[in-house]
Amino acid sequence: MIDWLLLSFVSENPNLDFDKTIVTHSPLAVISTIDPVEVPYKSDQKIEPVFLQEKELAVWAQDFKSGKKLIAQNEYRAQPMASLTKIMTYLVIKEHHDLDEVVTVSQQATTAEGVKINLFAGEALTVKTMLEAILIPSANDAAMALAIWDAGSEEAFVEKMNQKAQRLGLTSAKFYNSSGLDLWRKGNTCEDEAVPELCKKVEPGAYGNVISAKDAAQMAKIALRDDFFRATVQKGEFKGTSIDGQFTHEKPTTNQLYGTFVNSRGVKTGYTHLARQCFINLSVVDGHEVLTVVLGSSDRFGETKRLIDWIKGSFQWR
Repeated sequence: MIDWLLLSFVSENPNLDFDKTIVTHSPLAVISTIDPVEVPYKSDQKIEPVFLQEKELAVWAQDFKSGKKLIAQNEYRAQPMASLTKIMTYLVIKEHHDLDEVVTVSQQATTAEGVKINLFAGEALTVKTMLEAILIPSANDAAMALAIWDAGSEEAFVEKMNQKAQRLGLTSAKFYNSSGLDLWRKGNTCEDEAVPELCKKVEPGAYGNVISAKDAAQMAKIALRDDFFRATVQKGEFKGTSIDGQFTHEKPTTNQLYGTFVNSRGVKTGYTHLARQCFINLSVVDGHEVLTVVLGSSDRFGETKRLIDWIKGSFQWR
């Protein structure tokens, strides 16, 4: 009977941390010493901020620890995410590889467009260096190099990305490449596309990776559980050297809120013509981490500043 009572207690408390739980000498008594989670409460006198009146804009903000929503707008709508994509690229690579493994850069990866660290074909770098390159300066050549090295082709890697998104419950997410760059279907042909099979599933014209603001926050929250990810996105500059020491690459972070009053701890920026400006940010407000997402903006850093400022003046944790 005693064993059944103890088993019942544990079953009803699946998140119980036994490292912070005292089981007394009495088999009938289980005393939890876990500190209760403080939850943000909004002042009734505070009205929600007015965002830029743009139909493409989507916003989500939450208390990181409790998950409580603080504010939202168009948060369930799937829309282009640009380089926020690289968080999923990170998750797939980190799941299958160690940081000290060596990546050899393919010729195809050196043809990537947009932001690059200018990798050379045949250059060898560690997984650690390449992951830092996709997270800090958002290097598209590093993302493509990782994808091809891991799966043999970008198309095969994208399949892994979509499978992982489904496993994580990110139902709004759909990936077509590892970098987040816009793609273009030219008429009825897909022969020149990096992922021709996926290209065939979209209408002619511009397309790209999509996700909702709420799912983007969840994707970031999952990544932030990883110590290396959390430490990397807080860095202000990338510097990486090839294994043989012949090549060095340097580039600053794309996070313009780094070192500002919002106390940003990362996470990831994104911009393309289709996605417009995107930004996932982690800040500390009154000792509590707050995660914000802005998609489809014309002023992602300004919107994030207004969000954090409003949250500071509108919520108390207790």
